[in-house]
Amino acid sequence: MSHIQILAPDVARKISAGEVIERPSSVVKELVENSVDAGSTRIDVELVEGGKAQIRVTDDGVGIAPDDLGKIFLKHATSKIATVEDLEAIVTMGFRGEALASIGAVSMARIVSCARGADRGAEIEVRGGERGRQRYVGAPEGTRVEVKELFYNIPARRKFLKSTPAEMSHISDVLTKLALSHPEVHFVFLHNGREVFNLPSVSCLRDRVVAYYGEELARDLIPISSREQELEVTGFATSPAHHHANARMQFIFLNGRPIRDSGLTHAVNTAYRTLLPQGRFPVVFLLLSIDPSAVDVNVHPTKMEIRFRDASRVYGQVLQAVKKALNQFQPGLAPPSAASGTDSDTEIPRGVDASLKTPRPYATGGMSGVDTSGPLLPRTPAAMPSRAVTGVEHGRFLQLHSAYIVEENPNGINIIDQHALHEAVLYNDIKNTVRERALSSQRLLIPELLELSPTDFFRILGLKDTLKELGLELDEFGRNSVIVRSVPQILKDVNIKELIEGLLEDTKEGEETGDQMLDRIMKVMACKGAVKFGHRLSAQELVALLERRKDNIKFAHCPHGRPTTLFFSLEELSKQFKRTGK
Repeated sequence: MSHIQILAPDVARKISAGEVIERPSSVVKELVENSVDAGSTRIDVELVEGGKAQIRVTDDGVGIAPDDLGKIFLKHATSKIATVEDLEAIVTMGFRGEALASIGAVSMARIVSCARGADRGAEIEVRGGERGRQRYVGAPEGTRVEVKELFYNIPARRKFLKSTPAEMSHISDVLTKLALSHPEVHFVFLHNGREVFNLPSVSCLRDRVVAYYGEELARDLIPISSREQELEVTGFATSPAHHHANARMQFIFLNGRPIRDSGLTHAVNTAYRTLLPQGRFPVVFLLLSIDPSAVDVNVHPTKMEIRFRDASRVYGQVLQAVKKALNQFQPGLAPPSAASGTDSDTEIPRGVDASLKTPRPYATGGMSGVDTSGPLLPRTPAAMPSRAVTGVEHGRFLQLHSAYIVEENPNGINIIDQHALHEAVLYNDIKNTVRERALSSQRLLIPELLELSPTDFFRILGLKDTLKELGLELDEFGRNSVIVRSVPQILKDVNIKELIEGLLEDTKEGEETGDQMLDRIMKVMACKGAVKFGHRLSAQELVALLERRKDNIKFAHCPHGRPTTLFFSLEELSKQFKRTGK
């Protein structure tokens, strides 16, 4: 029979620390939030090896008096609340008094601080929860916290830290949200001595968006403004031209705090529902100001999740505020076609592979609805009628709406989604060449330079080795830019910018095994390389695509699970036209 025992203090400290400190980004978040609460006008964040080796956060805030510095690493030591009643009116970023105690328990940390107006500062160190001696030092007003060798005393936790680019992606995401929610603060972010971003203080959110994301996005910002009772909703929606495959560009802040709330996300997406293709998410910057007594921010140790006292009313106000903003934009707006799919198949590509390469002019004559001009491709039959196009082993077929292929079948008709079928073909080709280790790359005569946000920059670097295995080679090229030097031969004419954006949107770092990640990247490559809706195919291209079905491979569904072909039997057609029994 087992016996119940009380855990040793050091074990309990490490377990408790794990609730707050999950990875380097957790440390950065807690320290920078403390700096914001200290009234800082400038915050410098310096990292070594993605924060795994060292994190240093320096601010010019109010500082900490020497008498208080000794308490800084004690659990539940805080200057932000004193009574239970204070929990009903929390206006600071932090308040639980757990962050520094948790950081100190799992690292080697040092704090140097000088209170405003003081003639000297003080410092104290902690190693794995054990505090060293405090001493007086000369220091500028403000606070500097250094955290080294995170999880050095918990090897099991340390070995689960990701690569440096992956950890930097998480940290960049944290700092992006804090910089957007506090435009009045000057943020400087360095990694291994190199500047990631330098965002001087600005007067409003729009100016911070311009500094961070550039004028192109800022030109399409639509102001949001709504105030009812204790809730004010402000910020910016964007035109439906800006959308992504996930909600990574939806920023929601409550009283200056970045938050996650499924209800508010649903409200935003509902406001855009008729303006975006299914499965696409808009870009929004949403600021909520509410009476602190109307919300509970003490739901989780990370303080990202919140609970509203009247969630339905908040939901309704956000929904209407975003809708009202979008109504200002709608005159002259052409909403996306209802035929749009869920995998970015509505844009015309620069080209695909050798058998489906060049977009053709729209054909105006002939029942076939295809363009038969241009040189014949090697796989195309030698003779091609000018009106009804007939393949060697195909019945009559034609292209409709630059999106679907209607093909005569001995027992009825097939309606084929050209993007879905070609995506399935490309996915199979890429998968086979990878399996056979025969995937060749095409060196670009003019390498393509792409500027990314810091978060996306480090995310794509985290995929660098896997992408190289697939024939796509890229390197760092200055601050937050990458240069693409080669692409897979099978996708040699793909739009590189669209491909990189698709990889960033569809891959989920840390949630999949290596093989799962490889498969997901192959699916993205197939999707971005496949012929799109709106691409007018020539007769040769139609035949080349349809002939691929002879390869003894099942192409019933694309990699995303959508059907490639719908079959309607003659019997079914007869029933629809009331010819049954005749």
